[in-house]
Amino acid sequence: MAAVLGCEAIHRLMVGCRATACSPGIADLSSQRLTDRSEWDRVNAKITQGWERIGFRLYRGNVYLLSPASQDLEEQRGVLRGQLADLGASWRTTIS
Repeated sequence: MAAVLGCEAIHRLMVGCRATACSPGIADLSSQRLTDRSEWDRVNAKITQGWERIGFRLYRGNVYLLSPASQDLEEQRGVLRGQLADLGASWRTTIS
């Protein structure tokens, strides 16, 4: 769900942009739930996979870039929209 929302937000805001940058990882450390280093690494890797899924590519260090002109973003947008529609349909079927 986060990937489709991120993709839609980028799509709406990208007009006139030459690149979109992100530094995937945990932003809110207030909960103190991730005290184990292996769990921290696992969660950060999962977040990074989500950004890579919509077309972000490693630039340098922990900075990822996405070109709004990239066909990856548009292709993934279609795929993610389809998956979201399928998920919604399965929920409706389960509830009925």
